Amino acid sequence: MNRGKMREANKKKSGPRWYLVILVITLLISVTGCVRNQAEVTAEPGEVFTIGIGQSARITGEDLVITFEEVIGDSRCPRDVVCVWEGVASSHVRITHQGTSYSLVLNQPGLTEQAQEAFINYTLTFSLHPYPRAGEEISAGEYRLTLTVSK
Repeated sequence: MNRGKMREANKKKSGPRWYLVILVITLLISVTGCVRNQAEVTAEPGEVFTIGIGQSARITGEDLVITFEEVIGDSRCPRDVVCVWEGVASSHVRITHQGTSYSLVLNQPGLTEQAQEAFINYTLTFSLHPYPRAGEEISAGEYRLTLTVSK
């Protein structure tokens, strides 16, 4: 087989592979977009809602969206342990208000049911779950942030 025919044969072999790669990338982008859209929660002001890491909540009528970005640290004393210090759980949220994005860290002291943080003219009441237990690791996917946004 001469070189010209070999090149043509190689082109025919590699052609469908590129279509497959493009198809897989397109499907991944589509699925990622769908997952992102499904993650958004809608809540009324004063209504309790819960979101996981990567999820957002839109507050009805307030032009306000809160996204739970990550748990920065969780040093809360487990309920079944006696500690010298109660610890703190720190959650990073991104708040978009009237088109402007703000970064906020919500700190919840250990051994408390919930905490509060002021943001512009809102009060965020929040709690991070699950609460630590001795000897049990909490994975990032297990964390949930329960919030109430009030004026």
